[in-house]
Amino acid sequence: MLILAGGTEAWHAAGYGLDSEANYLSEPIDVYKRPYEGTDNARANMQAYIDWELELVAQLANDGVSNFHVVR
Repeated sequence: MLILAGGTEAWHAAGYGLDSEANYLSEPIDVYKRPYEGTDNARANMQAYIDWELELVAQLANDGVSNFHVVR
């Protein structure tokens, strides 16, 4: 493992440049977006997702098959 003594500040002080833009080999296509992100989602869909999230703990607590343990 290599460690730069002084970190980013030492790198910059030595005259080396810093990247300020994201550089990708390809466009990121595996970005997860929650159902309520964006402007094209209907309010009912967003509310349905929030309701599902709020009920999830109760569903897991009553599920006799899963190995999840709800901590209260």
